[in-house]
Amino acid sequence: MRVGIDLGTSYSLVSRIGPEGKPILMPDYSEQDAFHTPSQVYIDGDRALIGRAVDALLEQRPELNSHVIRFFKRQFGETLPLFTDSMGRSWYPEAIAALVLRKLKLDAESAAGLKLQSALIAVPAHFNDLQRQAVLNAAMLADIVPLGLIDEPIAAALHYGVSSGQHDRTLLAYDFGGGTFDATVLTLTQKGTYVLSKNGATDLGGKDLDERVVQIILQQFEAALGHPFKPTQLALIEARRVAEEIKIDLCTPGRRASRRTVLLSGEAIEVVLSREKFEEAISDLIQRTLDVMLKCIRDSGLSPSSIDTVLLVGGSSLVPIVLDRVRNIFSAPGQEVLHHEPSKAVALGAAMYAAQLGGDSTAFNFPPEMRGVSGYNVGLRIVNSRTGRISIDTIIKKNARLPALAKKRYYTVRSEQSRIVLSVVQFLQDNEITDLGEVVVGPFPSPRRNYPIDVTVESKEDGTVSVRAYDAETGAELSHVFSRNGSDAIARLSSQRLLVRGMVLNSAS
Repeated sequence: MRVGIDLGTSYSLVSRIGPEGKPILMPDYSEQDAFHTPSQVYIDGDRALIGRAVDALLEQRPELNSHVIRFFKRQFGETLPLFTDSMGRSWYPEAIAALVLRKLKLDAESAAGLKLQSALIAVPAHFNDLQRQAVLNAAMLADIVPLGLIDEPIAAALHYGVSSGQHDRTLLAYDFGGGTFDATVLTLTQKGTYVLSKNGATDLGGKDLDERVVQIILQQFEAALGHPFKPTQLALIEARRVAEEIKIDLCTPGRRASRRTVLLSGEAIEVVLSREKFEEAISDLIQRTLDVMLKCIRDSGLSPSSIDTVLLVGGSSLVPIVLDRVRNIFSAPGQEVLHHEPSKAVALGAAMYAAQLGGDSTAFNFPPEMRGVSGYNVGLRIVNSRTGRISIDTIIKKNARLPALAKKRYYTVRSEQSRIVLSVVQFLQDNEITDLGEVVVGPFPSPRRNYPIDVTVESKEDGTVSVRAYDAETGAELSHVFSRNGSDAIARLSSQRLLVRGMVLNSAS
C-alpha cells in the first residue's frame, strides 16, 4: 500500500487511492469518524501520546499543556534539540515528526488491513534542502520508505485538476496553512501539472494570526483588571488555545463578533472581539501573503490578469479577509477564486502523486507528468583566486525546471593541494543565505597546481540538492563527501531512531 501524507503544522492526514480509483482519507485507528490528527506530542517515559490522545489527557490534567510539543514543523532543518524529556533525553524535530508519522502509519494499516509499503510526503513549497532532508529523515526514523516529496500547493492543484476535470488552465495556488504560506503558479493540461514559479514564507501561518488574538486578549485583561497583567507560561498556552477558538468562530459565515469568558492565572473576564478588530489586527500579515503571491506571479513572467483560477488552500485561507483581498486582485471577467478542500486537498493530491510514482497513472486516469521548479538559487561559496575574496558562484537559479543539473569547473591553487573544500548554499537574496553543508573533494590521485575538477550540482525533482565531483581530464568520479548537518548527524539520527522505536504510542498509563 502506497499513501500520501500531509504532515501539517497544526493537523496531519494520510490518504490512499481507494478501490474506485479516487483518493480517500484514512481515519484514526481508534476513532473511525476522525481523519485529522492534531500535530502534537506528549512524551512520558517510554510512552508517547499523539494527536487526539493528547487532548484527552489535557482534559484530565490541563497543567501538562506546557509539556506538549507543537509546531515542530517550523524547526525542521535546525540542529538544536527541540525538547528534553523528564529522563534527560534530547529530542530533535525529526524525531517528534517521526512519532506523528508512526501514528499515521498505524492509522493507514488499521483502516486498510494492509502493510504500508511507502509514502509520499507533502512539504511546503518554500522548504529548503535542509528542511526537506529533515522530512525524509523523519520518515526514516518512523520506518517508512519515502517515495519522495511533493510541494503542498502542487498536491492541492493536482487534486483540483483531476476532481474537477479542468485542464488547459493557469492556476495560482494560495496555500495558507497553520505555520507556513506558499504561492505557486502552474498550468494544468491533460498531460500533466507544470509549475511556472513558486514563492513562500516558512514563518507565516495561522499560528501568527492566533498570536495577534492573544495580544488582544491580554490587552483586554489589563483593561478589565486595571493593572499590568503578567500571564504565566500555562496562562499563555491557554490564551493561545482560546485565541484559536475565537479565530475559528470569526470565520463562521455571518458571525460579526466572538464573546466568551476566559480564565487566565486565576482571573476571569469576558473577552469580546469583533471581526473588524480581528481583521485590523492581522491586516499586515494578510498583506504579506499577498506580496509574496504577487512576486510569485511576476517571477512566472505573467500578470494577475493571466490567472484563470485561484485555489485557496489551507485552514488559514478560510479567514474571510483572505477571500475578500484575493478577489480584489483577481476580479477580471472569467477569473474565479475558490476554496478547494482547504484542509484535505494536499493529502488527497499526495495520494494521487504516490500512485503516479508507483506507475498507476493510467489505471486511475491521472495526468502522467509532474514538473516542478527550484525554489532557491543554489551555489558554491568560493574564494576568488584574483581578489582573494569570498563570493558565491551561482550554479542553479531559482525557478529552474526540475530536475536541474549544472556543472562548473574549479582548479587547485597549490602544487601539494590534495583536496578541495566547497560550501554549498541556497539563497534568494545575498542577505538570505542558507548553508547546506560542505563538499570535500579528494584526495586527488596526483596532486598538482591547476588540477581541474568538474563539480556537478543537481536540484532533484523533490527539491533536495546533491553534489558530485569528477576529474575533468579523465571523466572519472572523484572521491567526495557532501556533509550536511555537521559531523555528528549520522550518530544523532541513529540515537533518535532508537528513541522513536522505543516509544509506545497512545497507550494507557
